[in-house]
Amino acid sequence: MKRTGIWLALALGLASHGVMAKTLNVVSSFSVLGDMVQQIGGEHVHVDTLVGPDGDPHTFEPSPKDSALLNNADVVVVNGLGLEGWLDRLIKASGFKGELVVASRGVKTHTLEEDGATVTDPHAWNSAANGALYAQNILNGLVKADPEDKLALEASGKRYISQLNEIDRWLKASSPPFHRQSVRF
Repeated sequence: MKRTGIWLALALGLASHGVMAKTLNVVSSFSVLGDMVQQIGGEHVHVDTLVGPDGDPHTFEPSPKDSALLNNADVVVVNGLGLEGWLDRLIKASGFKGELVVASRGVKTHTLEEDGATVTDPHAWNSAANGALYAQNILNGLVKADPEDKLALEASGKRYISQLNEIDRWLKASSPPFHRQSVRF
């Protein structure tokens, strides 16, 4: 009887160590965001990217396969700022019901002239400071979708954000003020 109790306790202990939160299925609208999600989520995410590194999110045309990806996603990460004009239709058509993360929320935007009009530049991730805000928004969305892995996600997210902040400090220290607006990475 005593031996059975020991085996039962051992089996329950091993079973509890094997329980892990599920891997989040994340769809990013384009490759830069997909890389950020992977940096933050690591082994806790499976990332699919709609617009690859050689694609153009301005002119992308989604396919039925893309709709299926969104339908099965736990999290969708988008830029916002008008970059993905096709996205609202795709989300509606896909039936997506997960966590939508707008990575650009709260960033400092700039304007540019386009076809005679002043528009918001949607490429806000090109600033390391804005990149850190993108990363924080992505981290918040991943934690909301997977609270069981909060500590691991926060550790990798904070490390990544720290690297972006260090790059931002280095760029500001290395560039005279009048040249800073032209620094892009």
